[in-house]
Amino acid sequence: MRTTSKTVPTGDIEIACTIVGDGPPLVVLHGAIGLGSTYMRALDPWGEEFQLIHYDQRGSGNTPLGDVQHATFAGGVDDLEGVRLSLGLGRIQVLGHSAGAYLAALYAAKHPATTAGVVLLNPGPPLAPDLMDQFGKEMSSRRTESDDAARKAIEESEEFRAGQPQALERHQLNTFIPFFRERATVEQVSLGFTEITAANVQQAPQRMMGSLRAIDPFGKFAGIEAPTLVVHSELDPIPHEWSRFLAASIPKADFALIEGGSHFPMVEDAEKLRTAVVPWLRQHA
Repeated sequence: MRTTSKTVPTGDIEIACTIVGDGPPLVVLHGAIGLGSTYMRALDPWGEEFQLIHYDQRGSGNTPLGDVQHATFAGGVDDLEGVRLSLGLGRIQVLGHSAGAYLAALYAAKHPATTAGVVLLNPGPPLAPDLMDQFGKEMSSRRTESDDAARKAIEESEEFRAGQPQALERHQLNTFIPFFRERATVEQVSLGFTEITAANVQQAPQRMMGSLRAIDPFGKFAGIEAPTLVVHSELDPIPHEWSRFLAASIPKADFALIEGGSHFPMVEDAEKLRTAVVPWLRQHA
């Protein structure tokens, strides 16, 4: 299938995009704030039916940070609209993973005329304090002393202190161990860290999540008009109650559960994810 990489102008920066396939447009939003789109390329087989638009969000992958004042969820919505306009797309479907699900939802709320459908895949972290506390405890319970020792060794290395991308990526993957069903997967997955990613990844979560709390996300989610699918993986440390709450809060929202799935189903549960999402996308494309 056809794959094209390019940069497109959006506001003060050029955003790096990769386009896969030729069908109805599906914009794919990476999560795990500040990582870039590399791991979401596991969805590329969907390019047999859809035109997948992957892009590195501001300050990740091959997209520069630009004006830090735009490195917010509101700025991310504007960047997404800029990508759509620069690529000459009409109505789009949007799929966001993890924190990228919030970006997808906020875009759908602000741009109902151009949103044909939205998929919120394992949305998180929870925005409810009690569920956030539950999530934190579950993440801690899934780590071992060896995991913590390995992370400390990375943090004490010269490469990590120098901000080298490979060291920062190893550190991030170590943090993500509880998100995977199989520990071996952590050794196989690539996050594609670049110099841009390494320079921003540690500051990005606090910067972005702080901006989310300031824009009344629950009010925005309740105003989404587009058909919405909320997907939760059974073994995700993020409580299923959070995904179900979001599904109940959004008009026209459906809920799907990936049995035995992890937080990264595109990597560990590709066929189950495709079965849960692609027919829904096909229906609303």
